[in-house]
Amino acid sequence: MRIGTYYYPEQWPRDQWERDFDRIASMGLQIVHMAEFAWFSMEPRAGVFKFDWLDEAIDLAAKRNLEIILCTPTAAPPVWLAQDYPDSLLKDDAGTRARFGGRRHYSPMSSAMRNATRRIVTEMAERYGDHPSVIGWQIDNEYSGPFDQNQETHQAFRDWLQRKYKTIDALNNAWGCQFWNTYYTGFAQVMLPKDRDPRYANPHHHLDASRFWSWAWADFNRLQAKLLRPYIGDRFVTTNFMPFHLDANPADMAEDLTLFAWDCYPVTGWEKNIIDQTYRLANPNMIGLVHDHMASFNGRWAQLELQPGQVNWSGVPVLLFPGAVRLWLWTCFAHGAEFVTTYRFRQPNFGTELFHHGLMNPDGVTMSEGGKQFVRVIDELRSIEDRGSRIEDGKSGASRPQSSILNPPSSLPAVGLLFDFDQLWYFKTLPQARKWDQPVWLQSWYGALARSGLQIRIIHPDRPWPDDLKMIVAPSVQMLDETLVKRLSDYAGDGGNLILTCRTGLMDRSGQLWRGLVGKPILPLIGTNITAYDGLPDDLWGSVEMDGKEYPWQVWGDLLEPSNEVEVLARYADQFYRGAIAGTRRVHHKGVVSYCGVYAEPSFVDAFVEKIARDANLPITILPPRVHLLERDGLKILLNYQDAAVEAPAPEGSQFLLGSKSVEPAGVVIWKEN
Repeated sequence: MRIGTYYYPEQWPRDQWERDFDRIASMGLQIVHMAEFAWFSMEPRAGVFKFDWLDEAIDLAAKRNLEIILCTPTAAPPVWLAQDYPDSLLKDDAGTRARFGGRRHYSPMSSAMRNATRRIVTEMAERYGDHPSVIGWQIDNEYSGPFDQNQETHQAFRDWLQRKYKTIDALNNAWGCQFWNTYYTGFAQVMLPKDRDPRYANPHHHLDASRFWSWAWADFNRLQAKLLRPYIGDRFVTTNFMPFHLDANPADMAEDLTLFAWDCYPVTGWEKNIIDQTYRLANPNMIGLVHDHMASFNGRWAQLELQPGQVNWSGVPVLLFPGAVRLWLWTCFAHGAEFVTTYRFRQPNFGTELFHHGLMNPDGVTMSEGGKQFVRVIDELRSIEDRGSRIEDGKSGASRPQSSILNPPSSLPAVGLLFDFDQLWYFKTLPQARKWDQPVWLQSWYGALARSGLQIRIIHPDRPWPDDLKMIVAPSVQMLDETLVKRLSDYAGDGGNLILTCRTGLMDRSGQLWRGLVGKPILPLIGTNITAYDGLPDDLWGSVEMDGKEYPWQVWGDLLEPSNEVEVLARYADQFYRGAIAGTRRVHHKGVVSYCGVYAEPSFVDAFVEKIARDANLPITILPPRVHLLERDGLKILLNYQDAAVEAPAPEGSQFLLGSKSVEPAGVVIWKEN
C-alpha cells in the first residue's frame, strides 16, 4: 500500500514549493495529488491556458520520485464561466442562482459547463496524459449538489424519463398518478422536484428524481472519462465519493471508473449517549462497510481523503484519540487499499477550511500529530517488508483481475452483505418510521458479521456474487423484483444461509406495494406471514427475547405468523402483543432462510448473527466490541477501535510482525500463523 498527500502548489508562494516537495519526499510519502481546484490557475480566461506553474510542480515531484495523481478541476469552475454563462450555475426552486465564490456551484446538465469542461480536460489530457510520473486521474471532487431547476436540467430529466418509460401511460402507472389524479399527458409537462421530500406530493416522482440526479453526475463523469481515455493508457480513473451520500450512487459510474475511492472523515463529535472515549476513534463498522463497498465493484479501491486531525466543518472540533490516524491507515491496508492519500499536506492559513488540519501545521514546516502518524505507518510498512513478508505493493497503475473481488484468497469464512443503494433514496423520501436510518441499520449487520471474525463481501443485486459465500445478509431490501428474489432463493436453495430482515420485499422497484399480502415475494422464502408491524415513540423502548435474554428495540417490529415448518427464534417480551413472534428460521431446500423481523439495537443483531453462524457450523471467532479481524496477503490484522487494551486471538506459535498479543487502545497487531 502506497501513502501520499494532497498538495496545492497554486495556493503557496512559488519559492516554497521546492522546500515542500523535499519535505513530502523526506517523510516517505510516495504520491502527490494536484490540480483539484485549480481551473482558474490553468485557464484564467476562456481558451487561454497557463500550465507553466503545473509543469514546474510536476517536474519537482518527478525529480523526487513521487508518483502523481492529477485531477480535473471541474468542482470549482472559474469566475469567467459563471459571468459569461449564468445558466451554468445551479438554480433553486425560487429561481435564485448559486453565486460564484466557492465550489460545487455548477449544474452538471449545463451545456456551457460541459463545453468548458471538454476544453480544459482535453488540454490537460493532451499535455499530461502520458507523463511517466502520472499514475492516475481523479475526476472532479465529491459529486453533490441540490436538484437543479434550470431548464436544461428539467429537459434532461424528461429525456431520462422517456428513455426509461417509453410512454407517458407507463410513467403514470409507475408513479401511481391515479392517487391524486395527477396524470400527465406528455413528458414535457414533468419537472424535476426541488428535493427528495415529497411533502405529500408523489413519492414515486421523487424516487425517480433521485435516480436521475445520480445519473446526471455519472453522465458528467462519463464525459470526462471519455475525454481522458485516449491519452492516459492504463492509468486509473477515479473520483472521490462521500459515504452514503445520496447525490451519487457509485454503481452508476461503475463502467467509467477503473478504481473506486472515497473520503473518510469519521470523527465529527456528532455521537449521542457518549459513555467513553471511543467517539474520538470513530465507528469501525462505518469505515469497514464503505471500504468494502468501494472494493465491491472491480476489486480496486483507494482512500483519497483521510482525516489527518481536526476538521473545520463539523461544529464539534473533537481532538482525536492518540493513534487514531495510524489506526485508520492500517484499516485501509487491512481492507486491501491500493493507496491512501490525505487532504492535505499543509494546513491552510486562509479560506473557509483554515481550521482543517493537515500533515503540516500552519507554519508549513512543523509536522502535525497526524503527520507523525503517517510517517510512523510508512516506517512500519517498510519494516514489515524488510522482514520478508509478502505485502503486495499495489502499484497504482496496474490492473487487477476480476477474480480478486469475486473470490479473494482468505482463510476467514466469506459472507455477503447485500447493499442496494437504490433503497437509500426511498427510505429518505418515504421513511414511514422517522428513526429509520438505513445506513446505520446496514452498519449494525456489518458490525455483527465483523464481530464474528467473518470476511465480509459487499454484494449488489445486479452484479456477480462470489461463489464461496457461507452466509448472505440482506437488510431491508424494501424494493425488489423477481430477478433478485430468484437469486436469493437459489442461493439458499443450493445450501446457503440467508438472513432477511423487516422491510424486505414490501414494494416493487417503482416503490409501489404489492397487490397481495405484506412482503408477498419473500413469503415463500421465510415461511411466515407478516400480520402487522409496530414502531414505538421516542421515549419508549420495547424488549425482544431470544435464547432467554432480552434486547431493546424501538424503530420497527414485524409481528409474524409462521407455518408449522418454521422454527421460532425470537419473541416480543412486552407490549400488548407480548409473546408475538419477531424472528424465525426455516429450511429452504438444501439451505436455511432466517428472518429478523425487528429493527433492534446492535446487541440483538450481534446475537442473531452469532446464533445463525454457530448453528450453521461456521468457524467464527467472537471478538470484543469495536475490534475487527481481517486478512491481507496471508497476514492476520487486528484493529482495536476501543479506548482500552484487548487480547489478540493469535494462536500459539504465531509470528508477530507488528505489535504483540496485548493490543493497546487504538492499536494494531499483525501476525502470520504457522
